Amino acid sequence: MKKKIENAPIIERYSPSPEAGLSCAQIQSRKNEKLTNAVKKQYSKSYFSIFTGNIFTSFNLLGICCFIALILSGASLNQFVFVIFYVANIAIGIFQEIRAKKCVDRLSLIANKNVIAIRDGEKIEIASDDIVLDEVIYLGIGNQIPADCIVLDGEIEVNESLLTGESIAVKKRVGDSLLGGSFITSGTCFAQAVKVGKDNYAQTLSAKAKAYKKPKSEIMNSLAIIIKAVGFIILPIASALIIKSLLINPKEVASAVLGAVTVVLGMIPAGMFLLTSVALAVGIIKLAKHKTLVQDLYSLEMLARVDTICFDKTGTITDGNMTVKEVVKLIDCSDNYIKDTVSSMIFALGNTNQTSDALFNYFGDQQLYTAKTILPFNSTRKLSAVTFENIGTYAYGAPEYVLSKSKYQEIKQTVNEYAKSGLRVLILAKSSIEIENDKAPNDFSPIALLLVADNVREEAVSTVAWFIENNVNIKVISGDNPITVSEVAKRAGIINADKYISLEGMTDEEVFNVANDYVVFGRVTPEQKAVLIKALKSAGHVTAMTGDGVNDILALKESDCAISVASGSDAARNVSHLVLLDNNFSSMPQIVYEGRRVINNVERSASLFLMKTLFTMFMAVISLILPYMYSYPFVASQMNLLEFAIIGIPAFFLSFQKNDSRVEGKFISYVIRRSLPSAILMIASVLTIEVIKILFGRFYDSTYTNIQIYAVLVAGLINLFYVCRPFTEISKKVFVVTATFVLGVIILALFDLVPLINNFFMYNAIIPLDDYWYLLLIFFGVSVVNIPLSLLLQKAFFNANIDKLIEKVFYRKKKNKK
Repeated sequence: MKKKIENAPIIERYSPSPEAGLSCAQIQSRKNEKLTNAVKKQYSKSYFSIFTGNIFTSFNLLGICCFIALILSGASLNQFVFVIFYVANIAIGIFQEIRAKKCVDRLSLIANKNVIAIRDGEKIEIASDDIVLDEVIYLGIGNQIPADCIVLDGEIEVNESLLTGESIAVKKRVGDSLLGGSFITSGTCFAQAVKVGKDNYAQTLSAKAKAYKKPKSEIMNSLAIIIKAVGFIILPIASALIIKSLLINPKEVASAVLGAVTVVLGMIPAGMFLLTSVALAVGIIKLAKHKTLVQDLYSLEMLARVDTICFDKTGTITDGNMTVKEVVKLIDCSDNYIKDTVSSMIFALGNTNQTSDALFNYFGDQQLYTAKTILPFNSTRKLSAVTFENIGTYAYGAPEYVLSKSKYQEIKQTVNEYAKSGLRVLILAKSSIEIENDKAPNDFSPIALLLVADNVREEAVSTVAWFIENNVNIKVISGDNPITVSEVAKRAGIINADKYISLEGMTDEEVFNVANDYVVFGRVTPEQKAVLIKALKSAGHVTAMTGDGVNDILALKESDCAISVASGSDAARNVSHLVLLDNNFSSMPQIVYEGRRVINNVERSASLFLMKTLFTMFMAVISLILPYMYSYPFVASQMNLLEFAIIGIPAFFLSFQKNDSRVEGKFISYVIRRSLPSAILMIASVLTIEVIKILFGRFYDSTYTNIQIYAVLVAGLINLFYVCRPFTEISKKVFVVTATFVLGVIILALFDLVPLINNFFMYNAIIPLDDYWYLLLIFFGVSVVNIPLSLLLQKAFFNANIDKLIEKVFYRKKKNKK
């Protein structure tokens, strides 16, 4: 038999017998045609992309340009301290991404497992990648089906939950299709591989997800915006400063370049990048202790911003174990009659799903009646049935599917009463008509209700409670019956769990329209899961999605933060931002808390770094405008004390504070609102001293420059004070130690008690001893005035209208698309 495939050569198809399989010649032919099950798996980033992505950025390009300019201008070694920030930032990013890549690769638990194939009439063990088109393979209980197949001989039950979301096992007979990635739960069979490699259903679904996608990080986007803005402003300002300096003093080329480089370095918030990388990396290391793998640094931020989390029922809320709680008789019959009937059905059906396990544990399985025809459960008919010789047909399943509409209406109130108590309600019924053509009779009469409880995980209630207390909405998305899912969700404590809907048969537009109106969604397809996530995001929600199967990957990829488990499918793990290595969603609260703690602290500390950027930018513009300021007044080394002692080190320690508030709002507006007052304060200090210099003279310009630097340091301390509030044990210590150290350095520098300090920071003016009182008066006078001025500025900028103005400048609104 030959089959023509579009855009491909004609492929000869084989029809091997289960006993003989393919011949060696046929196997070799398939290999030559490259019709094997091997698939190139490249979900995680390559080493090359990791290195290039962290090294070749616009941020680093600016740093490299400054480095080259300083070398050409013959700058001293202390001007190159900024290189530490750049190297550390690159190293941390590369290290974390390589670590995540290696861990993901190790988690490929089902990749290339061996299977038994029939070749030339013999059973041999081969790698799953070596299966060829039309290969005959032997499958047994516990095996994962390696490719799409059809059953040639035997009878099995298959769990397709990783693909379809349906947790109930499905009976497969000769001629039935098997989907690659499914698990054999009972029986054995010989199957023929009809699709291999990228043509498998699981692979076509995975292909839609393509690859791991970086999270849409607010901080990452904000840092990119800052770099673009700085890059746009830097070149004209730096060029203008060089031109102005050379016009005034053409011989001082090195001095002009040094001043321009100082402006460039001062405007780049290098330390903010490093702080963000370090804080996120430390958070990721902490999460590793909770058995959680984070794919990249910025995934933590999206977790901190999540206000809606979407759970799957099975494995997340429930533990997969069901128990029969009660049997309610609807007719006059004995307990033994019900027990004998159900146990005989269990024996005949031999199902190994959660429901049948619960029934088996309660009723047992005995061959008291002889089965003539069986009809196993599937998600369409939602019932199981057996025709027994000389007795009739019995069925159990969902009452509305087993009984006719009229008979269901008679017991509907009773069913609903038990359903409201959180129980799954099954009905046992009888018909005198036999099963024919895999169709159950339509005249069943009720015998009894079987009340089954779906066991909620012990830790699920506390996990749900934590999310509710911390203002995170919970949605439950499942392939199961929405009524069942709703009942389980109620028992787990999910608010409004009675708002449920079935998405069966709905169009994408219909799904989109109902997404924000319900809490529980049942009978959801993989494509519909992604539509639900998209709809939630369009309503302004930051969404997290948990999932473990191939059926979840489209939704995982669409979500802001994708979370999977180690035991899930390769595709689900590889497109997820976080992987729970212990398969336990109870660690989610701690994970979310850690994300919130890190990001809240990064946002607070980032204002320290942006303070220096804004100060440098405005000061550079002022230097260009004022005719008597020949160049930018400071050099890079003079700002090192501000960069390290007031900004870098305190920010690092502040990042360890406790903070569980959900992260909201725009990063840029938050940090600008908190950094701009301090930048204005610094500029006011510098200009005040500049005016004193013009009016009174008395000292060298470099002496006044030193006093300006000291005043800037004090202004930085005032901002640190605001950042540390409300004071905690950590922030109090950080402020006291920093203030003591910085003021101590200023005093040592003023009196030149430690020459090494002045030499390193270039605070090297020689001041007559009699004039110290004058300098101290200027310094402390400006510093004291700064305190009430800072209060006025802080009050003025802590205004919602300021946020709107900042967002209007930096962000362009995008219309939501369905």
